[in-house]
Amino acid sequence: MIPVPALTALKAAVAALLEARGERGLSSLVGGAELALAGPPERWTLGAREVSASRLSLAVDAPAFAALTADAARLAAVREAFASAVRTPDTELADLAVLLRLPGAGRGWNQVYREAALPAAPERPHPDAVLGGAAALLEASGDARGAAMLRRGRLEAAQVPSSGGVALVRCVVRLDPADLAALDRDGERAERLRRAVRSAGTRAAEAVASVELATALYPNGGARGPRGGAPGTPGAAPGSLGAAGAPETRLARALEARGAVVVPVSREDGGPGGGGVELAVVASGELLRVRIEAGPGRGRDQRGWRAEEIRAITLAAEDLATPERAGEIAALLCGGDDLA
Repeated sequence: MIPVPALTALKAAVAALLEARGERGLSSLVGGAELALAGPPERWTLGAREVSASRLSLAVDAPAFAALTADAARLAAVREAFASAVRTPDTELADLAVLLRLPGAGRGWNQVYREAALPAAPERPHPDAVLGGAAALLEASGDARGAAMLRRGRLEAAQVPSSGGVALVRCVVRLDPADLAALDRDGERAERLRRAVRSAGTRAAEAVASVELATALYPNGGARGPRGGAPGTPGAAPGSLGAAGAPETRLARALEARGAVVVPVSREDGGPGGGGVELAVVASGELLRVRIEAGPGRGRDQRGWRAEEIRAITLAAEDLATPERAGEIAALLCGGDDLA
């Protein structure tokens, strides 16, 4: 005789018991269902004896599930039949859960939910994308100067502990020192920058816990490292100067190539012709101040600058119109020959 699996034998016994009690519909329902253990057996103490109590699940198709859950008497009859079938001096029924059988799977959700793959969490946007979105928001709100500050800055983001279901991120915006000094005097614009970064950085799976404004990092003397390095790493430039084609950026790159350190210390609002910027330059152990203004430059045929004149110097944007011209001025600032 071929042995019958325990759960199959139990289901057949319950179906037969219901048939014998005149519940032919319920007998057919149980016969077509999927019976499974819902968990490990529990140890119960009933008076002077201990028994093993089993939790079972009965997965049925949608029509049967609707019929059982809508009629408490029919559901109680099925549970009582199972309780009678498992009751022995050593065993009892702890519970019978009626489940909806999933089409195609043939089982209840309790047996297949682990097979459902979690969706891959979207990657956190690149910090430049967050700052770009925040800058665009400020521009759309009419704050072009605040947008320019963000475009000169760099964003650092790190996850912080959270007790809720949404991850929290702390953002630090490292700004051009001149921009940060201006924001210290303009609390309303500073708050607009924070709100814009918070809006751009918020995601469905992640919220911005705080936004802090901090100064860009520069090495304490010596040459700056390659631009685009990670914020806060030794020798990394924060990229807080203007856009790649801006005169100040051309001059800064030429100076950095000669081992100088360049820090913007003040910046003015741009008018029709653009604004001015003042740079502090440490070159050959000396501190120089360079001011760049939007105006006509000195022609090639005009008198140039001499080295002894340039502890403080004012340049026009046109004086830095090309990388070659910026390189010539950088050589002079770093102790080179007079510039014709």
